[in-house]
Amino acid sequence: MIHFECTVQEGCVRDALRPALGSAIESACTDILGDRACGSVEITWSVIPKGFGFRGGQPSTTSQVRGRIPDGCDRETRTHLLTSIGDSWCRITGASPEELMVAARDQSWSG
Repeated sequence: MIHFECTVQEGCVRDALRPALGSAIESACTDILGDRACGSVEITWSVIPKGFGFRGGQPSTTSQVRGRIPDGCDRETRTHLLTSIGDSWCRITGASPEELMVAARDQSWSG
């Protein structure tokens, strides 16, 4: 199973966009990692309340998409996956790339 946790700032990513964002993450995983490696994709959401997240001394508009993917993903494939997720996120939400952090670690990594 692949798991992604999406953390967004309250008011920056409309709730109505979550299904499209989830579908984009699932599609990227399936297309790039393959059905077999992918299995199922689980996505959870966390919302940071207004006034609780800051960047550069200003209220943050940054979202984070953090995943755990199957062990052994090579650098080129991981880069392709993260770029695809980031591009889709920005297209769907209208956010700039500077407002998004996307990461995916190996499932067995415990650090």
